[in-house]
Amino acid sequence: MNEFLDYIKQNKLIVIVLSILILGVGGYWWTNRTPAVKNDIKTEIKASPKVPKKTDSMPKNKLVAVDIQGAVKKPGVYQVKENSLVQTAIQLAGGLADNADTKQINQAKRVSDQMQVYVPVVGSTSAVSTSAPAKGEKVNINNAKAEDFKDVTGIGPKKAEKIIAFREKNGNFKSLHDLTKVSGIGEKSLDSLKDQLTV
Repeated sequence: MNEFLDYIKQNKLIVIVLSILILGVGGYWWTNRTPAVKNDIKTEIKASPKVPKKTDSMPKNKLVAVDIQGAVKKPGVYQVKENSLVQTAIQLAGGLADNADTKQINQAKRVSDQMQVYVPVVGSTSAVSTSAPAKGEKVNINNAKAEDFKDVTGIGPKKAEKIIAFREKNGNFKSLHDLTKVSGIGEKSLDSLKDQLTV
């Protein structure tokens, strides 16, 4: 033991160098060693967004009843899809009769529930129309003509034309509140009109 200590004392430089080398190699090995593989990788799988089926997202067109009268081959009440053209309703009624006056018919007009379509014969002055509401009866804003609004307090000829123009451009009104989208009709106006109108 004493001999070993004497050897260390005599060869301090060699011992120091060896110690540094051992520490250096050990440190290098420690820092560059291959760590144990841990399976900590979390794989996130993002589910692709669900695309709703068209049948679920798109409401089915509901059917409305339309009374087809006048110069058609099979007058009667027919069911057509809401917002269908008058032309479609006439075709269900067998088409136009030979004496139908097509110049007086707006076949591009949209139909609405409980609407009556009258096809005039040649020589008559009646056009495709809806039955005019009786006094005290609510006016249906989806099929009324300008003259049908004459007994509605608060709607003059100009507003009546605006309502019809809006309906022809945008389709039937879904509710009376949609009237506020028509220029010149606000919430206050609607309050006074709701007892006189319907959809």
